[in-house]
Amino acid sequence: MSVVAELWEVTKTLVALLEKPVAKEAREETIAAVEQWLERREELIAQLSPPYSEEEQRLGQEIVALNQTIGKKLTQLKQQIQQDLATLKQKKKANQNYTNPYQETVSMDGMFYDKKR
Repeated sequence: MSVVAELWEVTKTLVALLEKPVAKEAREETIAAVEQWLERREELIAQLSPPYSEEEQRLGQEIVALNQTIGKKLTQLKQQIQQDLATLKQKKKANQNYTNPYQETVSMDGMFYDKKR
């Protein structure tokens, strides 16, 4: 199997992995699997060397198209993680305000400074 064909197979596997919905509980495993496939792709890309046959060129064009899909899916995954982190931060702050409601209230209303002395 040529390097281009193997790269195409790895790319298809990565796209299939990213197409599946990621549950919050299984996110760590999914991210680890994505990292492994990306490392494998990186190794294969480093091994690429011309000249390419017509079949390899066709596979290369498919790989380029799949790269765009991979980029979009990784961006969506990143946004999901950022949204979850923001939600977690918001919940933490709400919990703090619930346990100690007067911690952050710093009001300057009602203060009087006497300048005569």
